[in-house]
Amino acid sequence: MSSQAAIESKKACAHCGLPVPKRRMLQDPAFCCHGCETVYQVLQNEGLNETYYRLREASSSRSLRLPARTKLNEPLLDELDSDVFAESHSVPLDGGVHRTHLYLDGVHCAACVWLIERMPQEISGVRSAYLNLPRARLTLEWDPSKAKLSSIARWLARFGYGVESRVDGEEAPETREERRLLIKMGISWALAGNIMLIAFALYSGLDSETPGLFKAARWTSFALAIPSLLVGGSVFFSRAFQSVRSAYHVRSFKQLHMDTPISLGILVGFIASAWATFTGTGDVWFDSISVLIAALLSARWLQLRARRLAGNSTEQLLALIPSIARREDELGGITKVRTEDLQVDDVVVVRPGELIPADGSILSGSALINAAILTGESKPERKEIGDKVFAGTTSESEVLRIRVHAIGVHSHVGKLLSWVSEDRSERPVILSWVNQVGGWFTAASLTLALLTAGIWWVIDAQSIVPHVISLLVITCPCALGMATPLALAVGMGRAARNGIFIKSEAVLEWLTKVNVVVLDKTGTVTEGQMAVEQTELIDASRSVNDIMLKAASLESQSIHPISQAFLQWADGQQVDEPVDVSYEPGHGISGQVAGQFIRVGSPDWIGIDEDCFESERHFAAYKAALAAGQTVVVVEIDGRAAAWVSLSDPLRKNAASLVSNMQQKGLKVILCSGDHQSTTSKTGKALGLSEADCLGRFTPHMKKDLIAKLIGEGNVVAMIGDGVNDSAALQTAHVGIAVTDGTSASRQAADAFTTRSGLEAIAELFQESGKVMRVIFRNLYFSLGYNAFGATLAIMGLVTPIVAAIAMPVSSLWVVISSITQRTFVPKS
Repeated sequence: MSSQAAIESKKACAHCGLPVPKRRMLQDPAFCCHGCETVYQVLQNEGLNETYYRLREASSSRSLRLPARTKLNEPLLDELDSDVFAESHSVPLDGGVHRTHLYLDGVHCAACVWLIERMPQEISGVRSAYLNLPRARLTLEWDPSKAKLSSIARWLARFGYGVESRVDGEEAPETREERRLLIKMGISWALAGNIMLIAFALYSGLDSETPGLFKAARWTSFALAIPSLLVGGSVFFSRAFQSVRSAYHVRSFKQLHMDTPISLGILVGFIASAWATFTGTGDVWFDSISVLIAALLSARWLQLRARRLAGNSTEQLLALIPSIARREDELGGITKVRTEDLQVDDVVVVRPGELIPADGSILSGSALINAAILTGESKPERKEIGDKVFAGTTSESEVLRIRVHAIGVHSHVGKLLSWVSEDRSERPVILSWVNQVGGWFTAASLTLALLTAGIWWVIDAQSIVPHVISLLVITCPCALGMATPLALAVGMGRAARNGIFIKSEAVLEWLTKVNVVVLDKTGTVTEGQMAVEQTELIDASRSVNDIMLKAASLESQSIHPISQAFLQWADGQQVDEPVDVSYEPGHGISGQVAGQFIRVGSPDWIGIDEDCFESERHFAAYKAALAAGQTVVVVEIDGRAAAWVSLSDPLRKNAASLVSNMQQKGLKVILCSGDHQSTTSKTGKALGLSEADCLGRFTPHMKKDLIAKLIGEGNVVAMIGDGVNDSAALQTAHVGIAVTDGTSASRQAADAFTTRSGLEAIAELFQESGKVMRVIFRNLYFSLGYNAFGATLAIMGLVTPIVAAIAMPVSSLWVVISSITQRTFVPKS
């Protein structure tokens, strides 16, 4: 082949950047394979090529081959469009839209994120697409009537992104990056071992006894170091090169990756050793370089593996559900089946000590149930016939027969998993700060390397290379990069095991900055178990029993605590089925009952004044109930007020201590309720709040506006609530916290959710978040101090390259141990 052809054969692929093989030169010299050619043409045809390749080049973290054409899995495509998949793995939203999560193969960098998240503009029927890059998890909202999931998967495959068969609740398999690093690590250690054997011979005096063998040993080490450099070192070189290019383009040291000083150290050592080999003078460091590469690859592989396992922490909730269940047939026979094969209304048998496989109700038996997985409380609770039990909890005493209500992702623990797994794009501020510091720290390491070279040029020029290598390696900010995300991940995992579920890492940081807390009243600081205290007629022509039964009929369609009070009053009496029911959050409920239009709600919504009462005495009784701090609702029948009902709702036993604790920490606490002002004020007084901080007659919209106003004044606001009428406020606040027994709407809007009864979990969340942040700062201070100390020793010439390679991962190991052993969210005995 001519020299010109040889040069052309090294041409880089226009898509992935890899060299074009010789066999492709006669077909299309621009691409290394047919897959790259296909994807490149698709991007060009769709008009997406310019931005995609610009983002790809700007990505400093890219270390994998870019996606090429993906082979379609036809059985999987059929499964995506099946009714079984729709029922099991998608959630219906408003307007016929569904949401699901898909795991993708082949996503690597910012270009992949940009391309995939353009899907709503490219496919009709797709409302939104959000890609969580670290988990390769696509959150998709689409209209099945306009776009099939199989069509979406085919669109993704055109660009090289394959849809995996894994779904939420399954552990992520080993990634291609892990497998690639593992192979490179094995090769690097094999090469390093052989080079070290040669080095032992050299260190034993081989040069003085047999000069010929000495020279041969050096050349053999050089030959073995080349594949070590190309195979193992390429991992660091590619990222370093990309980060240097990115830093040059944006003119900022912040873009420098931690692999930059490592790569420079390896190259300096290799070039100096190669020069010594060719000239026959000076020392060689092939053994140090090869061991350094192998050790760094091992540390990198362990970090990747730890990150994957940490990413699976929430999915492991579903792993606690047993894979096998005992199903009872119609004749009473018992058959072992897979848990996923259970159906609603099946009957399962659970023996003492076994995990309950599905949500359901007890048909026969009575047992102590340990629900620590859901509540964090280790003390078991006795459950009787008719009581509900949940998947993943343990029967500790007797045999139970359970009627299945929900399985897998539709179970209580499955819904918790879906809630926790919802993607939030917000990143902790401290994590962004650490990333910026990492860039500057890398630049500082390079500056110190030049300083070290200058110092040792004067002292001993022969020692420049090992000391510079030692400095560049020991100052690698790996621990600095691990300090924050690892501590946050462990803290969130510990909180989940203690009955506190946190949706975003940023929540832990925001909680340490909160200075205003807005509390809902009913169901949050009160028990939420209302009881009817007094019923007084406004329309004397009607009977109390008739009015209350009609109100109870209407309230049977709601889960609000007030509704439960009416149903408790009815105490099993026959009620009519309401129609055309409408719920007005913060106001009340309306509908048709037995041909009459009924409204039950707040006095302001109904429109009660003194003229509605037959006498001043009746009005005075009504005012007295309000003044006593009781919750008062009015029942209206066919446009006329019929009666008013007062309800009591006792404070939670620890509500006052929670408020007192917050105030002692300097937090401003505001009680905000849709109840009458006098009722809200009385509750606030019992909590130790001033009149000015008790806000009554607040609609959901007013609560939201209050939060927005407080934020606009520069406050960091936390909202604690439990009902549908709190959802907008929970979403508006910096941190929204939904208490146990809250509605699904409030949990959906919240950033944190407790499954333990009472408010102790709320107090614990505030307190332990501060502890997690202290662990983070402890890790950061140690990492910076350790690197500074190591740099000092390296500049002084007290550290060799091998010692530096061993010492560098020590700081990462300390950070891992510090994060894993943190004493946060410790379960209460």
